[in-house]
Amino acid sequence: MNVILLHGLLMNDWAMRPLGKLLEKQGFTPVYFRYATTRANPREHARALAQRLLRHQLAPCHFVAHSLGGLVLRHLAEIYPDLTDGARVVTLGTPHGGSATAAAVRRYCPALVGRAWDWGLDGRVPPRARAWGNIAGTAGWGAGRWLGVLAQPNDGTVAVAETALSGSLPLHLPCSHTGLLLDREAAAQTAHFLRYGQWDLHGYHRLK
Repeated sequence: MNVILLHGLLMNDWAMRPLGKLLEKQGFTPVYFRYATTRANPREHARALAQRLLRHQLAPCHFVAHSLGGLVLRHLAEIYPDLTDGARVVTLGTPHGGSATAAAVRRYCPALVGRAWDWGLDGRVPPRARAWGNIAGTAGWGAGRWLGVLAQPNDGTVAVAETALSGSLPLHLPCSHTGLLLDREAAAQTAHFLRYGQWDLHGYHRLK
């Protein structure tokens, strides 16, 4: 099964490749979507993603998204529901309720956030009715920690409270924001959710 991987703000598809390699070992086929995170809003990125999925006939597929990438998927699910209905989706460190860190950075250096703010990091995203897997980190190492804007607990960039998504299945792991992409437990739980639609709550397991 194809798994579409979406990176976060100020990153590119290389950030998702360690996770993609671990998912590949579990029998999934990783497909990386690169987008210029600050040059268009998440809704526009969702349209570009849809065109790629349709042009290359990548659906049916599952989705895994880090941070801003999860907001792109929220728009994709509203605009092109046929591409996400029946898919399993995991978001990692996605600020579904808006980002206090992005708001603070935007005050000092708007270019670092750019158009990702509109219809995305500002919290204006479509609702989700179906259950998605939603992983949040609790190891507070990151820019948000130094800006002093995050509630506890947090992953250093996004507060756990900001990741809340109605109807989702949450899971908290002791990871930083970027660490969610490198942690083997996060990868194992992601693979388990993509396969079964639920977390492995009977005991953590590690990928070989």
